[in-house]
Amino acid sequence: MDLEAPKLVPPDHKERLRVVIDESWKVFQSHFINEKHPILKEAPFQHHFANILATVGSLYCISREDRFLVDLEAKCQLGSKSKFLDITCSFTNVPARAAIELKFKTAQQGAQDHGRIDAYCDIAALEKACGGGFDLGRFYMITDSSVYINQSRRGVGTVFPTHHGHQVEAGKKLVSTSKGREGVEFQLDGLYQFQWKKLGKWYFLEIQIENL
Repeated sequence: MDLEAPKLVPPDHKERLRVVIDESWKVFQSHFINEKHPILKEAPFQHHFANILATVGSLYCISREDRFLVDLEAKCQLGSKSKFLDITCSFTNVPARAAIELKFKTAQQGAQDHGRIDAYCDIAALEKACGGGFDLGRFYMITDSSVYINQSRRGVGTVFPTHHGHQVEAGKKLVSTSKGREGVEFQLDGLYQFQWKKLGKWYFLEIQIENL
């Protein structure tokens, strides 16, 4: 008689790290929608998500050697520049590390042009992180502004598009001339698609970056 083996936590730490992040994002969105912890700004988003990551990560430590660590605003060298990444997490006993950048933008805040550019900057930073020691990168954005989701016909939204269904053109140089973000330029090497999800008035975005 052939019996199936029980479904266990993945033994590979990098795969386990993916599961930890995915499960944590699911839990965070559930907390957010059900208003377990009111979140009106980016800082509470960062702190609450980091707390969930730490909790879930500890549950996925399945041996005495496993340790899971979460850091906020970790300073990392990305190419020739340094940057403070919103969240980093890792199984510290093995090389399995993830970098996470977050954006929380409301319609009341306005400045959607800067929001678009900053989102691309975060994705570019995660690419560099994944080329310099991190195994996984995740960009998460929450907004109630449909401006980010709808396609722009002119302006910054055509240079840094975030509308639903848009696919980033790999290798294309992006240059900002927007006031307050002048001189920002970079290119993305990966193919990423903006696939927004909606529940109530809120839109949720997840973009995955792997070790390049």
